[in-house]
Amino acid sequence: MNKPLSFLAIAVMITSLLPVPASWAYQEIEVKDGGSIKGKAVLIGEIPQPRVYHLILFPNIDMCAEVDTDDEMNRLLHDFTTDSSGGLKNVVIALDQVDAGKPFNKSTFTIHSENCKFMPEVNPVKQGETFKVDNLDAVMHNSQVYQSERGKIIENLPIPPESTTDVEVQFQKNFKIFQMICGMHEFMQTWGYRVQNPYYAITGADGTFSIDNIPPGEYDVTAWHYLMKPTTTRIKVESNSQIALNFEFAGKKVVRPLYETIKSGRIKKDAAVPGSAKGTEVGK
Repeated sequence: MNKPLSFLAIAVMITSLLPVPASWAYQEIEVKDGGSIKGKAVLIGEIPQPRVYHLILFPNIDMCAEVDTDDEMNRLLHDFTTDSSGGLKNVVIALDQVDAGKPFNKSTFTIHSENCKFMPEVNPVKQGETFKVDNLDAVMHNSQVYQSERGKIIENLPIPPESTTDVEVQFQKNFKIFQMICGMHEFMQTWGYRVQNPYYAITGADGTFSIDNIPPGEYDVTAWHYLMKPTTTRIKVESNSQIALNFEFAGKKVVRPLYETIKSGRIKKDAAVPGSAKGTEVGK
C-alpha cells in the first residue's frame, strides 16, 4: 500500500538521525582542583567588508532604515567586530564531550527584534531548549531556522508584532549550528551554537574569554565564528592549572560575495574555507 508523501518524508528524516544512547546525559558533580582556560580570539589581516542589502527590495523600509544604514539606504551587516588589537567579538569557545562537571545552570535566552534587527547575533543553545523571540517592531516577522550548508529548514517561526514567541529547536543528526533569518527581511539574521555542557564562552568586545572549574582531563576545544570554519584544539587540563589558549582567524580567507542575494544568504559551504582559523596553546 502506498503511504502518503508526508509520512515518507518524516520516515526518511527520522532514519537519518544520528543514534545517541538514551542513557547519556551530562552529570553535575563537585569539581575538586579544577583547571581553567583563558585566552583571546584575534582577527588577523584586513577586516572583511560588511554584507550589503538594498532596503528598497524589502518591505517596511522606513522602520528598517533606523539602524546600520548607509547614505544609499543599504543595510550593512558588520559580521566582524574587533577592537584596536584585533580582538574578535562573538566567537564561541566550547569544550566538547565533557561528561561530568560543574552545574549546567544555563538560563533561557531571548532574541530581541527591533528596527528589523535580531540581537544578539550569537546564542548558545541546548538541544530541545525553549527560548524566546521578543518582537518590539510593529510589524510581523516571518522567520525560518536553517541548519547546515544545504539550507534545510527545521523550524518555521511567525513572530507577531509587539509580542513574544516561544521557540524550541531540535538539532538534527549531529549538527551544532543554526541560522535564523526573517523571510520578509533577509538581513535580519541571528545564529545559534549547540552546547552540551556548561564549559563554553562567547568572546567579548576585546575578543577575550575564560572558562573555569574544568575537571582535570584531556578535552577538545572548539572555536567558531559564524562566517568561519570551526577549529578544534586538544588540551590537557591538570589540577589547579590555568591554560592560555588563543585563536587566530584570517580575514582574507572569508570567501563570500560583498553583496549577498537572497539565495546565497543561507548557511553554505563557501561561507568559510578550511584553514580559516587555528588554535595555539601559549608556550608550545
